[in-house]
Amino acid sequence: MKICASIFLFMVMGYLGVAQPADSLTTLIQKAKADSTKTILMSQLADELTKSDPKKAIETAKTGLALSKQIQFEKGIFENTFSLAAAFQSQALFDSAIIYFHRAKRSSLLRMDVSGEAEVCSGLGHSFMRKFEMDSARFYLDKSLTLAKQVKNYRVEAGVYNNYGNVFLEESNYPQALDYFIRAAKLYENPLANDYGQCLALSNIGNIEYRLGNYDKALQYARQSMVIAKKKSFMSSIGYAHKLLGRIYRKLTKYDSALLEYKQAQSLYAGLKDTRSTAEVLQNIGNIYFDKEQHQDALTNYKQSLSLAKSISAKPIIAFAYSAIGQAYLLLKKNSLALVYLDSARAAAKATHNSYLLMDTYAAISEAHEKMGDYSKALGMHQKFVALKDSIAQTENRQLMEETQAKYELEKKENKIALLEKEQELKTLELARQQAIQTGVIIAAILIFIIAALLVNRYRIQNKVKRQAEIESMRNSLARDLHDDIGSTLSTINIISKIAMRENPHGNSQHLNRISEQSSQMMESMADMVWSINPLNDSIEKVIVKMKVFAGEILEPKNINYQFAIEPVNGLSLDAEKRKNLFLLFKEAINNAAKYSEATDLVISIKKTNQHMTLTVADNGKGFVEEQVAHGNGLRNMKARATSLQADFRLKTGPNQGTRVEVTLPIT
Repeated sequence: MKICASIFLFMVMGYLGVAQPADSLTTLIQKAKADSTKTILMSQLADELTKSDPKKAIETAKTGLALSKQIQFEKGIFENTFSLAAAFQSQALFDSAIIYFHRAKRSSLLRMDVSGEAEVCSGLGHSFMRKFEMDSARFYLDKSLTLAKQVKNYRVEAGVYNNYGNVFLEESNYPQALDYFIRAAKLYENPLANDYGQCLALSNIGNIEYRLGNYDKALQYARQSMVIAKKKSFMSSIGYAHKLLGRIYRKLTKYDSALLEYKQAQSLYAGLKDTRSTAEVLQNIGNIYFDKEQHQDALTNYKQSLSLAKSISAKPIIAFAYSAIGQAYLLLKKNSLALVYLDSARAAAKATHNSYLLMDTYAAISEAHEKMGDYSKALGMHQKFVALKDSIAQTENRQLMEETQAKYELEKKENKIALLEKEQELKTLELARQQAIQTGVIIAAILIFIIAALLVNRYRIQNKVKRQAEIESMRNSLARDLHDDIGSTLSTINIISKIAMRENPHGNSQHLNRISEQSSQMMESMADMVWSINPLNDSIEKVIVKMKVFAGEILEPKNINYQFAIEPVNGLSLDAEKRKNLFLLFKEAINNAAKYSEATDLVISIKKTNQHMTLTVADNGKGFVEEQVAHGNGLRNMKARATSLQADFRLKTGPNQGTRVEVTLPIT
């Protein structure tokens, strides 16, 4: 029976080498007899639904993941975890996507699946890019590229080039972005790659050519992408090609052609239930009507876009919709209504950190106040507009101006000095000579002193850098040895114990269970130790990512809702000992909440004030009387770790009052 199930699974996986429609996959799931087969099919169905119904995709992947864990099917766990991460990513829920990509990465390492790990790293790079964390994006994309080349997975390699192109696109480095998109397109021509990726790469190249002002080339690539998308029925890609053609035609002032393309994109996205893309295209349609001075029609589309964007909390689209509606009302001479929407646009632009939109909004609000005769407010807003415009001026132009001014000032000073020296020379040549000698001696002495100081300082810096490099090398070596040698041994023990229990279920299972449990605990402790030693994890951002992953693993199975409230702590680094104690203290607090609190909600906050950082874990659980658990290991361990951190530890709790753990540590 097991052999038949394995053969059926193999046949199904071969059948799914090409993406199947959701209805076909649903039918296969219903007919599948083996649970392992169902889990793979559910992962494939989730991938298909991600393109049309991401929320249903998330539900499907979660169901497949639960079934995979129930039957301990590692491939199913990996596939459904990856599909769940991809579904979250499609919904712009990048923090959740990163958590599940990390879980998929652990699963791929356990299965020694290099191609799977490469694909996961590519997904992580994409999510970090969308969060504008470009250093992390580059780290994972580089790793994915190395792994993909190692196993000659051209599809993943091409995907990495696409993601890297988007990194450069976000940084407005269009030539570099174009280079990477072309690399992706060439790889997608390989028979082992796929048409969907080639279609995506061609669209990306067209987008870059459009941004560079090469509209003929942009049209060419957009149409090539459209041909492939229609041939293969890639509906989302057809929509994007229509949208790109609309942008290009608008730039060419072919408004009717642009309107036709945008309306086709709108109809297609609406059919796919892609609310975000529909809202975005409605704004584009409104812009065309605005260009054609049909402001009432523009207003209708802007309001539809705003309504859809609000339904999915798409903050960037909401911000632009408010601004567009305000601008339309301004031209319709409904200044009071214009101010209402423009003020909302101003708040939304600040919330999304969009300086360009904020600058345009200041200008529009100033114009509205001026039309209403409130010149004082108009002036105030105009001053804000000018100040912001100056602050975001092109860096190259500002530098050129500063350099030109500096050269001019230097030239003036040199001419003045030359004139004074000439006058002094005419008064008395001898005095000038003596002064020149004295000045030379003084300058020589100062230079000798400066050079000596620089040499001493250079020697000290070299020694410090050398010592730091030795320490980091030792930490890297130690982390690698712990992971490769001891971690590998523990993993082997854990796997052997599970195999022994499975092969001899009636044997001495008690000892085998203890071996399995304790080796698992040691593996977890070893992973924490390796993580704390590795110098790549010194930044507080890496600590926060690990906290999020751990919180999700512990709290989600308990159905405890949790959220992170993190204030900006960029650039902060902690040494290995502090990171270890802070994370272990956090683990203890989360474990206690999950085991004993009976909470439904939990909030984790991190904030920086002056020279201190505060970590708070607060739940709404049943609480406890502190005196009754004063000798408990958990509370004693947290206090001991706080002492090691030289931190202030505070615990606030009581019966039916929830529990709040707060740790404030110095960061100087």
